[in-house]
Amino acid sequence: MGGSRAAFAGAVAVLAVGGALVTGATFAGGSQRAKSGPRPDGETVFAERATPPARSLPVASAAPSAIGAWSKAIVDKTGVIGVHAVLLDTDRVLLWGPHTVTQPDGTVENQTTASIFDPKTGATRRDDPPEDDDVFCGGATVLGDGTVLVVGGRNYDGPMRTGDPVVLLFHPATETWTEAPNMAAGRWYPTVTELADGGAALVAGLDQNAKPNNTVERFGPLPSTTSAVVGRMVLNATQSRYPNEFLLPNGHVFTFAGNTTNFMDPSTWKLDGGPVPLGAQYDYPNAVPLPITPGHDIHMVVYGGKAKFGATATRLSEGIDLSSKSPKFTALTPMPQARSNMNSVLLPDGSVLVVGGNTSSDFGTPYLQSLLYNPATDTWTPMASQALRRAYHSTAVLLPDGRVLSAGDNGPGPIAGRNRVEIYSPPYLFKGTRPSIVSAPATANRGTKISVTTTTPIRELVLIAPSATTHATNMHQRLVQLATAPLANGSAKGLRATVPADGTVPPGPYMLFALDANGIPSVATWLMVH
Repeated sequence: MGGSRAAFAGAVAVLAVGGALVTGATFAGGSQRAKSGPRPDGETVFAERATPPARSLPVASAAPSAIGAWSKAIVDKTGVIGVHAVLLDTDRVLLWGPHTVTQPDGTVENQTTASIFDPKTGATRRDDPPEDDDVFCGGATVLGDGTVLVVGGRNYDGPMRTGDPVVLLFHPATETWTEAPNMAAGRWYPTVTELADGGAALVAGLDQNAKPNNTVERFGPLPSTTSAVVGRMVLNATQSRYPNEFLLPNGHVFTFAGNTTNFMDPSTWKLDGGPVPLGAQYDYPNAVPLPITPGHDIHMVVYGGKAKFGATATRLSEGIDLSSKSPKFTALTPMPQARSNMNSVLLPDGSVLVVGGNTSSDFGTPYLQSLLYNPATDTWTPMASQALRRAYHSTAVLLPDGRVLSAGDNGPGPIAGRNRVEIYSPPYLFKGTRPSIVSAPATANRGTKISVTTTTPIRELVLIAPSATTHATNMHQRLVQLATAPLANGSAKGLRATVPADGTVPPGPYMLFALDANGIPSVATWLMVH
């Protein structure tokens, strides 16, 4: 192994749903359901049959200003399926997923294929990781300089559900991959969390023996590219599959793992037990850190999923105030439909878009209709429906222009998302003229003030971290509402803001959005926080 490589593929055109798919591009390794072996063309077929989508909920108005609008599908002609998705600070999206290749001697090799998708043009470029590094079903986050850290994945030399110790770095500026030293043991379905110093904590997953990896490893911060065992987090085999973690303003890390929680202090790597959730939520619920306010309050909501792997989905929704001295879970308004495998995206106005999901198994009874959750009122609103299924192995990320990209789902049937991307425009893009950022800094130190000027008066400035997501688990989702004051010249066309000095804003690239009094966001500019 060694080096990095990037192979080119052609640009794509916007095609209607049902356009031709690239053959030899899908593989179901990582599904917990029975499946056949790979076909000669590289496609693996799920034993699970495709089922019709669920009936949509009624909407008060079909106008895009009320429910938003989905684009037609964009076919990624590189054939890459976005089982993993990371927004880059170049405005592009890194997508990767599994692929099988039949060699001339008849042996089948499993590989990871990746592409760079440009939402502005619809163009894609094939950009695979090193050939022997299979990071399908690994974890990823964005480090303090914008480098993407990818760890673990499926070890195809062992039995099902065994982890690989691989560590890769993806460099957005050059769009190249490099290898870093391996972890101490393999991790399949791990979680990777950026820390307050720009390094990362690596936890959970199953090791090369298909046993829970109960070590905690620390990576970085850069320029160090080594990971070292620093502690232990004992989770069972189900709790170890992509637990949700969030960096708190005090620098500690909160972990939600199905039916248990804990708080981890990276200065000592000591764990303290956390409150017990109201109900077990496995098999891919969505856990979302709500917007962090200027007082550094941070709340988390978690909804959907299943009481155990293989069960039917639940409507359960609960929340927790992680800034409280005695945090506990409280019941919230249940989801209007029982969903699992969906993706939740924090929008600049503080609401949460819920994309896709399904009721049973990996793909059974999918939901094409999106939902919007309003944390301020604890209410759910049905939104527009997309054309393609986005269930198991699907992803969704916020784009700098305020839209949301939806990718992935390598299950059976004609409406499987596979290598077709859809983009959602939220209602705020249909409610009037958007403010535009005229001037804003490109870099800022934590604890300092910045000034932003705009074309029209604004009410708020927010920072949103670029997402890094897979398996309904977003490992780098964060929205920070900045404390603001009027500009020195008294103009309403802009604001001054303070970048928090603590773990509220770990170092790295952020999208800076300006919002007007109606909650309409600008197109973001990038702010590199040091």
